[in-house]
Amino acid sequence: MDSLASLVISLFIIKVSIDIFLDAISRMTDSAVDDDIQKKIHSIALAQEGVRGVDQLKTRMFGDKIYVDIEIRLDMLTPLYISDKIAHLVHDAIEEAIPDVKHCMVHVNPDLPD
Repeated sequence: MDSLASLVISLFIIKVSIDIFLDAISRMTDSAVDDDIQKKIHSIALAQEGVRGVDQLKTRMFGDKIYVDIEIRLDMLTPLYISDKIAHLVHDAIEEAIPDVKHCMVHVNPDLPD
């Protein structure tokens, strides 16, 4: 019975070691956040006044922190100081709603006519 018990314990140790290894690798490599958080970020940006759309959203995990790079679309006639204010609103709203966001970079694109 001792041999069987030691084999079972060894298998548990190997499984935990593999889980720890895979978790460490995923934290060291940049991977995107899950779809639910991406959808939340997207909807937060669209909820800000003046934002006509989200052209691109990139996220990555670094450890347990989230880095966000988002491109929002504004009316092409929006003055620069208003565009900057809207970008700051998007930035602050994302960082406030999702505490794990370490850094959020907001780019502004003009909404050009087709």
